[in-house]
Amino acid sequence: RSRRACRPQVEVEVESMDKAGNFIGWLHVDGANLSVALVEQALSKVHFTAERSPYYKALLSAEEAAKQKKEKVWSHYEEAPVEEVVPVLEEKERAANYKAVFVTEITDELHFYVQDVETGAQLEKLMENMRGEIAGHPPVEGSYVPRRGDYCIAKFVDGEWYRARVEKVESSAKVHIFYIDYGNKETLPSSRLAALPPAFSTRVLPAQATEYKFAFIQVPQDVSGGGHWGDREVGHCGDREMAQVSPAPSPTP
Repeated sequence: RSRRACRPQVEVEVESMDKAGNFIGWLHVDGANLSVALVEQALSKVHFTAERSPYYKALLSAEEAAKQKKEKVWSHYEEAPVEEVVPVLEEKERAANYKAVFVTEITDELHFYVQDVETGAQLEKLMENMRGEIAGHPPVEGSYVPRRGDYCIAKFVDGEWYRARVEKVESSAKVHIFYIDYGNKETLPSSRLAALPPAFSTRVLPAQATEYKFAFIQVPQDVSGGGHWGDREVGHCGDREMAQVSPAPSPTP
């Protein structure tokens, strides 16, 4: 190769110049492009920067021929397996299945809870009957021992009883509960909890609060000004975005 480059019939073709002032181009020896010759003899590979060159097709053709010989730089070359192309079926337009709901709770994590309008009357009837029974047979304060996962009834700040589930027991003074028909949470003393009467259990009427999450939205991590980031945003969502959905009575302060 050095003997060929030393022959007098050598032509240098300059295409461009780099930032350091070095020439970028091609060396032709006796009319042959030396870069193409090196690739053809399996002594070099095509660099991606040659894509804009007028010799790119010639370089690719020379490289393909060298690959088939499996010599020198291509001695361990193996063709990549041909992947089967699976035709992509055109997706049908999603059929929306809307139903009327009451939005009862929106959390700072952009989760929200709803009640199905169709079962709203059943819940109202159950609550009315349950409170009537509790009024006739008041639970003995302190008789209920809460356990994690238990269903119970909890006395909210409005003085009314609601169905709930025990999520965590720290002490008799701090019991974390979840209102299963509304979606909000609270920490109460066990004295404000009582056993859920079997006639009003989730077997009679399943928990009415169903959890959902806003799609394609991420809660910002850095909030300036302190406080909960969603105080204003969630309020806006509840007042406007959900304006077509009537709010249900909720044990939310």
